[in-house]
Amino acid sequence: MFERIREILRRSREAGQAYPPQLALLLRNPLRRLILSPAELVRRLDLQPGDRVLELGPGPGFFSVDIARALPQGGLVLVDLQPAMLAKAQARLTRAGLDNVSYQAADARALPLDDGCIDVALLVAVLGEVPEPEVALKELFRVIRPGGRVNLTEQPGDPDFIPRKVITRMAESAGFRPGRQWGRGRNYSAEFLRP
Repeated sequence: MFERIREILRRSREAGQAYPPQLALLLRNPLRRLILSPAELVRRLDLQPGDRVLELGPGPGFFSVDIARALPQGGLVLVDLQPAMLAKAQARLTRAGLDNVSYQAADARALPLDDGCIDVALLVAVLGEVPEPEVALKELFRVIRPGGRVNLTEQPGDPDFIPRKVITRMAESAGFRPGRQWGRGRNYSAEFLRP
C-alpha cells in the first residue's frame, strides 16, 4: 500500500501536477493535528468575524471548517486547481452546515478575484506545488486589500517544502512586508503584510 502511495506521488511530481485527489484521505488524516491543528492555524490567522478569507489550495478542506466557523459575518473563498479537491472540501463544509463559503476552480497564477477583495489569505504546504510561485505571490498581492495579510505555512513531509528564507525573499519580491512568524525548521508559518 505504501509503495503504491509513493508511486502515485512520484508520478504526480514528475508530471508537475498538484497533490493527487485520489490521496485526499491522507490530507484528512487526524494525525496532521499533531503538526498543526485547524484550531491553532485559526489562532495564528487572528481572524475578525467579518473577514473575507482566501484559502488557496485547500485540498479536501482539512482546515476549512474551522476557518469558516471563525467568520460568522464574513466568508471563506476556496480556490483550488483541481475541481475534484474542491468537491471534497465542499462536501465536508456542507456536512458541517456551513454556507459562508464559495468555491472556485482556478490556477494560483490567475485568481478569479477582484483587486483588494481579500482580508486574509493562506496557503498550507501549497506554494511549492505552484509552477511559478513568484507569479502566484504577485496575484495574492493583487487580491489582498492594503493592510491585509497572507499566511504561508510549510510542513514537514511536504516534498515541495520551501525554506523560510526562500519564502521570505519571494514574498518581499512580490511587495509584501514580513510580519509574525511561528514554528521552526520544517514546520513554520510566516505572515506577510500588504502595505
